[in-house]
Amino acid sequence: MAEHIKNITIETFRGIRSLQLDGLFPINILTGDNNCGKTSVLEVLGSFADPGDFRCWRTLLRRGNAPALSGRLSLFEGFSDLFDINCEEKKVAYSVETSENHTEHVVLSAYEDTEELTEKEYAELSGLSYAQDEERQEPVLLSVSRLKMEIRVDGELVGQECIYEGQYRIMMPLRQYLKEGRNIIYISPTRHAEGNVFLTSILSNPELYENMLDVLKAYDEDIISINYDRDENSVSGRGIYKILSKSHKKALPLNVYGDGMKKALLLMSAVVRAKDGILLLDEFETAIHTSAMDKTFRWILETCIKLNVQVFLTSHSKEAIEKLLRCSPRLQNQMAVYTLFREDKKTTVRRLTGEKAIMVQDDMGLELR
Repeated sequence: MAEHIKNITIETFRGIRSLQLDGLFPINILTGDNNCGKTSVLEVLGSFADPGDFRCWRTLLRRGNAPALSGRLSLFEGFSDLFDINCEEKKVAYSVETSENHTEHVVLSAYEDTEELTEKEYAELSGLSYAQDEERQEPVLLSVSRLKMEIRVDGELVGQECIYEGQYRIMMPLRQYLKEGRNIIYISPTRHAEGNVFLTSILSNPELYENMLDVLKAYDEDIISINYDRDENSVSGRGIYKILSKSHKKALPLNVYGDGMKKALLLMSAVVRAKDGILLLDEFETAIHTSAMDKTFRWILETCIKLNVQVFLTSHSKEAIEKLLRCSPRLQNQMAVYTLFREDKKTTVRRLTGEKAIMVQDDMGLELR
């Protein structure tokens, strides 16, 4: 049976302090003003996939994977941003209670100091080229700031690592804490622009494939099929997804379609990829036209329930939240809406069931956001 999440308590992560989300449902909608912590909640849940692996935490860094000299954040800056900037202690801490009545407590802690590195060592860390000065006999030492980090799960030390200022890549394997992996899929608001989707599972399931094509008619009413076309001339041997439509003389690559089609395909394929796991959709409505929301959202929610996927969705769009709540009336008793608020340096939350949220909207005009 899939391990879903019943309750989560975030002691500290980025700007979140002492936040509790209790009574989590199969479908959970997170809303609130900008910078209230919606995305941060999804990031914490994302780290729960494998909290003892630094590479899992690495995926949470915002713009931390850019090459040197790009003007973006280094690993040192990215990891530093995981901690509360207003607190001297560098710590991320949260507890998760699962559907198996197991509670896991995770702590990522760090302290900052300096270490002397040679110019060559620093160049290797930062990804810069290094030319040895043959006339120089003694190596030049640089004082470099570093974060010494450790991860504890239920009090047990499961991982340690140092990240240096100016470092843009992790230099060695860091999978020091291995357990049965949790299937947790995170989709950012702009990931559809990359054109990467998880269509393999859908293409091998005739029922899901047919249902998906029916939804996609909201984006191209003449769509016939989607196929994976392997390019025989490609050196890598990889192919691309192509869409066959009566509107065009030949099948066209997915990338030439608009953002709405790409986003819908990404979301629907991610549902199938998250089977028996957890799906995290940040600003789920991005690029989806209002005319296609009902049909798209209904497929996503009903398929999540069918495939035993617990889903968390964030949005600050009143229209998108209302459409999500009403798109499948039979699922309203499996939905919960959590509205996050920032109050006195603390994050608080208001919880409503899906049925209650609709009732207070209709009867009282309550603003869910």
